[in-house]
Amino acid sequence: MIWCSLPISFLLLSLAGCGGNAAIPVESQARSSASAEAAATKPSQAPPVSPAKSVANEVNSPPDGGRESPLSSSVTSRPTAPLVQSVVRPPDRRPRHDDRRLAEAGIHLYESKRLKLYTDIDPEIARTLPPLIDQAYEAWEAYFGPLPPDPARSEFQLTGYIMADRPLFQKLGLEPVDLQDFINGRHRGYQFWMYDQDLDYYRRHLMIHEATHCFMTIMPRVVLPPWYLEGTAELFGMHALTDDGRLELRILPDDPNHWGRIRLIQEEIAAGRLREFDDVRHLEPDDFLSDKAYAWSWALCAFLDRHPRYRERFQTLGRRLGERPFDELFDELFAADQSDLQEEWRLFARGLCYGYDVERAAIDFAPGRPLSPGASAGCEIAADRGWQSSGVRLVAGKRYRISAAGQFAVGSVPKLWISEPQGVSIRYFDGRPLGMVLGTLRADPVNHAARESSMADVLPVGRETEWTVPFDGTFYLRVNDAWNELRDNSGSVQVRIEEVAAVAE
Repeated sequence: MIWCSLPISFLLLSLAGCGGNAAIPVESQARSSASAEAAATKPSQAPPVSPAKSVANEVNSPPDGGRESPLSSSVTSRPTAPLVQSVVRPPDRRPRHDDRRLAEAGIHLYESKRLKLYTDIDPEIARTLPPLIDQAYEAWEAYFGPLPPDPARSEFQLTGYIMADRPLFQKLGLEPVDLQDFINGRHRGYQFWMYDQDLDYYRRHLMIHEATHCFMTIMPRVVLPPWYLEGTAELFGMHALTDDGRLELRILPDDPNHWGRIRLIQEEIAAGRLREFDDVRHLEPDDFLSDKAYAWSWALCAFLDRHPRYRERFQTLGRRLGERPFDELFDELFAADQSDLQEEWRLFARGLCYGYDVERAAIDFAPGRPLSPGASAGCEIAADRGWQSSGVRLVAGKRYRISAAGQFAVGSVPKLWISEPQGVSIRYFDGRPLGMVLGTLRADPVNHAARESSMADVLPVGRETEWTVPFDGTFYLRVNDAWNELRDNSGSVQVRIEEVAAVAE
């Protein structure tokens, strides 16, 4: 997140930039009716699957209940000489509370450098939570860049309310009267409110999710599309806690009992409802009435954040929030490989599982060359990677023989699982023997008719097969294994591709 010294006129334009179709301006009429709440707050979904909730006024709320900062006021005259003003955070106007009175009522304060937490939950649990936000703050700064300084030169701190008995908080004035109802959590400026959760993990996840929103939207008129705002908050919310209390953020979960978003994606794919890359980018606020929108947004952010070819560019977005319209910057950063990105997103979404190995599944899209008449071509396919280019372009209507040889390992526990190209039939993945050599065809970019099925149809190669090619494209191969079990594979298989005479009908 870059905040620099700029002329006021440029600063106002940049902070009020339009984010395109997927962005939600502060003044957007789609957010709700013309209430103050529509411009000031957002509901937020908890990690568990839960009933639908409204996100009509979800994103980019001005801090402190919609009050504009001095930076957002209009400029009535232009100075004769350029006027430069340093960007600063909006004033911190969090309310002060009578902590003794609240304690007598059963609501206690637990404070760290970055969080003042008021809660009525178990004190043994409560006192462990504020230090986690201190750790999260360091991660936010490393990811987005530091926030601008406060006008009063105070340290950045949030106030959070974790409520087991919400009516008690309302009775004691700890919740603004204009704060709309919510299912799990809501943030506003330097504050957030959330219900207590049944499980320790979900309590921490939701707290980090809401606090991440506060950090990302603390500057007024930074316009973010819903998929990025919610997906990034979920990305940081996904965490692990070590035995010594160290917080690991932005992890990809490997435990089916740990988190429900991956299960939702799997259910959507099984029902034939794959959301294309641009479908996720253009999710509207009303789409977040369903948990599915949160799942898809998280999945896209996790994919871009972890992919070795895309992650640096994706993280650049976070460091440049407010500098330019979000969608304009996104398109510029990823324009060079839109086709590859969309293809690989489909494969990621279809194969997403707990512990999915994004790095080993990453594809080096190397276009192939056609075989010379009477020639053949060979390639070596690593057992511990996903789809790999053969370097050969196959031609529609022609028939090819693909043969494979060699030994490799598809597991190492309790000892090496040695396989040959036909696979080992004592275990199956996706209905085929573990270790079987598989092929797929990526359509040439100009072949639009085949693009929807490109790389979705898998050819079982085994030791040898012959295939009449349905469309022009580059041939890719891999060793069959679960996408979360590639790391313990080793060795490679040698593959040869040659054209054969078509069989007369």
